[in-house]
Amino acid sequence: MRAAWALALGWVALNGARAGAAVASYDVSAQALVTTRAPLPGDTSTTVTGDLEVDPAVQGGLAWATTLLTLRYAPHLIIREPQLAPRVLPLHQGTFQLQQRFERWSFTVLQEAAQGVADVGSLRLPQGAQPTRVFEVQTLGAVPFVRSASFFALDARPAERLTLAFNAGYLVSGDPTGGLQLPLQHGPVGQASGRFSLTRRLRLVTAAQASHATLVTGAEQSIAQLTESGELEVARGVVLTVGAGGAWTRERLVEMPGGPMPGVFTELLPVALASLSSAVELRGVPVQVDAAVQMAPFADRFTGFVYERVEGRLAVSSRIVEQLTASASAGLGYAIGVGRSPQAGDLALFGDAQAAWAFTRWFSLVGTGRLVWTTQPRLGGAQATLWAVTVGARFTDRDSASF
Repeated sequence: MRAAWALALGWVALNGARAGAAVASYDVSAQALVTTRAPLPGDTSTTVTGDLEVDPAVQGGLAWATTLLTLRYAPHLIIREPQLAPRVLPLHQGTFQLQQRFERWSFTVLQEAAQGVADVGSLRLPQGAQPTRVFEVQTLGAVPFVRSASFFALDARPAERLTLAFNAGYLVSGDPTGGLQLPLQHGPVGQASGRFSLTRRLRLVTAAQASHATLVTGAEQSIAQLTESGELEVARGVVLTVGAGGAWTRERLVEMPGGPMPGVFTELLPVALASLSSAVELRGVPVQVDAAVQMAPFADRFTGFVYERVEGRLAVSSRIVEQLTASASAGLGYAIGVGRSPQAGDLALFGDAQAAWAFTRWFSLVGTGRLVWTTQPRLGGAQATLWAVTVGARFTDRDSASF
């Protein structure tokens, strides 16, 4: 992390000396949300309860020549029913990003950090949740939380038909107090991909990714994955992607009540994926439809297990009129019985919807609804149904100036 900051500051100084005119910008926003929801672990209510959520954010940017520096601070505050302790859940979140563009490639340095108390679960995913957008089965409620993500990214286009992307970083996330419900973990991650255009409509994508995490419990998770995919533009605005590959996984399991036998285990597991993205018009209204399904190894940040999981998601979004945008999605995550699969049968289903009405450039009303159902056969068939309905207001303002 120190190396990243030193490189970033040196880069700013070097390019600042070369630059002429610069553009400074700011983006400030705040939203206040009132949520009525099902009780979570730790709540005193057994039927229905609520939260008040306040989310201010301030972002500043400085652009000169081919360089962009961005700083963002976005704290997250939840106020819960009076009987709870703690009643106030503050989560501080900040981002530093430096981007440099060249003729055929670009370089990015990114540092994200979060510290405080997070509402961990399927109704409100914190920083550090899995990037698949399909959540894990576990829901914990309020948990002390910390996260640090340090990344370098390189994007290049060495030839007209070929684009390359590479990123590498180091992640830290979990409960810093030593709690084992969300164990603190740390480790490196990396990803590389190449996209080659065979024709105007057909592209081949080769992707490799690897990650390793060491948990405070002593457990370890390692995954290395390689896939080959084809992207076909079936029609204007309609893209179909199909791919397959394989993955090598390694687990170091520690003894836990009711858990599998401890030890070090390695496996070779299959990977398959498919997606369809379509931009269409229905009676003059633009609609974006995205559907995706994948089968791949999954690193569970709660249990420390690695297992094969099938995930699916369908999302629809539209700008119905100039002021009104709406979206809805549904999906599932299912641990299948391939390989050792210590969590086989774990299932999470969800559906949600969002709408926003922009009264002016700076003020809008928002509303969301979410329904979740989970089951965990390994825990005697434990099931949970969670729901939440949220309404609120959002304020935004942005501007820029040259000097």
